Amino acid sequence: MLASGAALLLASIAVRAEQGPQGGGGGAKPLVPMTASSIVRDPAAHMGENVSMMASVDAILSKTVFTVDQDKTKSTGQDVIVIAPSLQAPPEVNAYLTVQGEVFKFDPAEIAKRNRSYKLDLSPEQIEKFRGKPAVMATAVVNNALIDLAKRPIAPPSPAEVALSGHMKTINSAMGVVRAGLEKPDAAQLKEQAAALKKAFADSEAIFKSRNMTTAITWAGEALKHATAMETAVAAGKWDDVKAAAGGIQPLCAQCHGEHRERLDDGSYRIKSGG
Repeated sequence: MLASGAALLLASIAVRAEQGPQGGGGGAKPLVPMTASSIVRDPAAHMGENVSMMASVDAILSKTVFTVDQDKTKSTGQDVIVIAPSLQAPPEVNAYLTVQGEVFKFDPAEIAKRNRSYKLDLSPEQIEKFRGKPAVMATAVVNNALIDLAKRPIAPPSPAEVALSGHMKTINSAMGVVRAGLEKPDAAQLKEQAAALKKAFADSEAIFKSRNMTTAITWAGEALKHATAMETAVAAGKWDDVKAAAGGIQPLCAQCHGEHRERLDDGSYRIKSGG
């Protein structure tokens, strides 16, 4: 049962690692099963690989940096340095764990390039000791209790997030009813859905304005115009115009969602950081 749980957890983490921070895929490198000893034996052959490395924790160097090697009974000097910017708790020394991330040559400039918000917390002496040695920038650090020590806790949604999520659900539901309703138009039903869309887009636009999200404000405003045109077309019984207005809304929603929404590990959505 434990092995099955471990496999499921690591498979889930592997999907997150290959999708990237925003879950977008986009040609991400596949995970390669690896040992620390294999990396140390021929570092050049593994530079740039996205690895899933099982190894023993050799030493804790800081709150976000530790080393691993293949022998839990002694320090062999054949270690790989692990940088885990999001590490939530220190791993246990001499315990085996699985580290996932990309292999690179240890250098503070390279680390800064890979994660601009992270500040390396090592002394100058430690930096010089490991400079040029193989390192892994960890996206996951899974211990023998199947806990990902590098997984940040998910903060509860803000009131604006809750409100926006409600508006998105209203829009999604209304658009579904409109698409289905155009096969046999029901003026009363379509009028109700057009009104729901107008309110949802107006309320969404207000949220975007409060956060100064320029493109989202523009797209919500354009969608509101389409919803208003839809309402006018329903009143006139012009069903082709209703269909055209609905068609204008869909790509705006897709653009806005793609640029300003991100899916978290629990399946919920948030406004992207900086968005």
